[in-house]
Amino acid sequence: MSGIRPLIFGNGKILICEDERGTVRDVYFPYVGLENHGNSIRVGICDLDSLYCSWLENWNIRQRYKSEFDTEFCNRVHEISESPEEEIARVMASEKGAGNKKTPETFREVTSNIGETVFENSDLGLKVTVWEAVHPSTSIFYRTFEIRNVSNSSRRLRLFSNQNYRILETKIGETAVIDKNVLIHYKRDRYFLHASEPAFDQYAVGTAEWRGLEGTWKDMESDASLSGNPVAHGSVDSTLGWTLPELRPGEATRVHFWVAIGKNYCGVFKVHKRVKNTGSYLFHHNFNFWNSFTERISVLPEYAWMPQLPEEVVKCFYRSLLASVAHMDITGSVIASCDSDIKQFGADLYTYCWPRDAAWVCLALDRARYHHLSAETFEFFSRTITHRGNFLHKYTPAGDFGSTWHPVPMIQIDETGLPLYALYNNWEIARSVWTTGRYYRALVIPAASYLIKAIDRETGLPIPSFDLWEERKGVHTYSACTVYAGLKGACELARSLGDYGNADIWKEAAGKLKETIIEKLYDHKLGRFRRSLEEPDLDSSVFAVWYFGILPPDDPRMVRTMEAIERELLRPSGGIARYLHDSYFGYMNSWIICTLWLSQWHSATGNLDRALELIKWCAAHAHPSGLMPEQVDNGGKPLSVLPLAWSHSAFVLAVLEYLQALDRREGGSCILPEK
Repeated sequence: MSGIRPLIFGNGKILICEDERGTVRDVYFPYVGLENHGNSIRVGICDLDSLYCSWLENWNIRQRYKSEFDTEFCNRVHEISESPEEEIARVMASEKGAGNKKTPETFREVTSNIGETVFENSDLGLKVTVWEAVHPSTSIFYRTFEIRNVSNSSRRLRLFSNQNYRILETKIGETAVIDKNVLIHYKRDRYFLHASEPAFDQYAVGTAEWRGLEGTWKDMESDASLSGNPVAHGSVDSTLGWTLPELRPGEATRVHFWVAIGKNYCGVFKVHKRVKNTGSYLFHHNFNFWNSFTERISVLPEYAWMPQLPEEVVKCFYRSLLASVAHMDITGSVIASCDSDIKQFGADLYTYCWPRDAAWVCLALDRARYHHLSAETFEFFSRTITHRGNFLHKYTPAGDFGSTWHPVPMIQIDETGLPLYALYNNWEIARSVWTTGRYYRALVIPAASYLIKAIDRETGLPIPSFDLWEERKGVHTYSACTVYAGLKGACELARSLGDYGNADIWKEAAGKLKETIIEKLYDHKLGRFRRSLEEPDLDSSVFAVWYFGILPPDDPRMVRTMEAIERELLRPSGGIARYLHDSYFGYMNSWIICTLWLSQWHSATGNLDRALELIKWCAAHAHPSGLMPEQVDNGGKPLSVLPLAWSHSAFVLAVLEYLQALDRREGGSCILPEK
């Protein structure tokens, strides 16, 4: 299994990702997904009596997002904002009065973007808890370390943090320098300022990963102290140290540590001063912001049925919403995954914006009524669409054409149909004349015109292009359905704005394409839809036939197709594979999105028990933090990237569609426009 990212922290301008050992691995700036300056930020502890040193990444680890908060937190007094002395006094007082003191009320199972990692080492008798978050609007990464002595003897300890960046994605030409009580790593116009409360009393910067020199962390390991060297350039790293107060058995102390990220020295220093003034209230700001963000779900008609869902499904729903947004840049790009450990095909990454994945995220955000966010992505689409009216393979978060393994014309035609359908879906739900009108000429007319031209006169189906799995070139059922959905959506948008001439043209084209899909892509001998015009294989992506409105979900042809998917693509772990004999990252792994497509069909046809069972399977195979992978192997372990934005957007859609079906069954009024 590749390394995973169980904790991610972002605000649309920076994105920080940690691996399963609690090491910070990815530091994206100034775009979410572009320019990964990360490499390794890890923490260690040394016993000053024995001089034994240990990295926390080797301890027993539990990672999650913090979900329980004392009531005082919501009143601006949060338990992790206390000074070490206040915290010790509170713990001792609570122990003295344990018999008669009322337990503080807590907010349980609150969805937050505050990470909580617990490191435990029974041999050393230590427990370290790390709380961390990114400020909602400012480029600050804030961490609080609580070091607790769980042994039977007093301890003298020193905490260390080692920073090893790859600024601008290379070790060459970087500088690290101590400036009074701060440490700065920089190269060109990328600055990373590190500071703490209390201030560090040990430091060293030096050469790392160059001509046999491993880094300043070797100082720590050798004698629990650092050299005090204040500046180094080239291939460098840095280590900071804090000599902790002596801890008696059961006592704890805390160190607050932050990284300000920016494009110049004055900028990061200004941010640093703000942190000094606000201190640990950054956690409070983060909590309030994202709690207010998720509260918007309460306006949904489906919200009344949320209590009917299992607790783990509700937690994954909110985490999926936040994970989808975390992959978004403020410029509208949506990267597929922030997990940089993946090396797809020819040593490339998932940190690109595929129009397909971004469109699915838009569908989920609009379904959850976050129209202002999907509008940012439509703006990104309007900047990246070609003069021909189509989208290319994938894009960088800055909007440049990304790498590709496709020959010219480098097209997956569903990536033009889906953004058009997503804009139509936005209109159907939000009814924003401003959004529709703004992008009608920039997106709708050129994309719909391109799709019309892309229909082959001989077959009546779209011209051959690569499929959604990016593996085969042909005339694929899924792709054809997205072209139909795009043209039908364009027709409705044109009609809503009074462009009846184009509306009639696109309506006629969509109608003919719909008939041709049913006629040529349904295989009467097999009793189901084919993967493509060229291949009769069973592929889970043909769910698109009912999802985009070619046939009703309960049409016998659709029922036979979906039953075949459930029968033949069901895996030992309980999920659904992409297609027979799939070999990407192993043999026929379950995919979260494919499993959720089946759940959505069961919801649409009223089989709610099975729909919920599949949703619960996806929640059960998420990381304990709630983040979801792309794939799950037959033993139930995550594979490929974790998290995957598409998995999370599909989960949001599947849960809301399940709740809508539940409401419909009970005679409620939760109704959305027909597809």
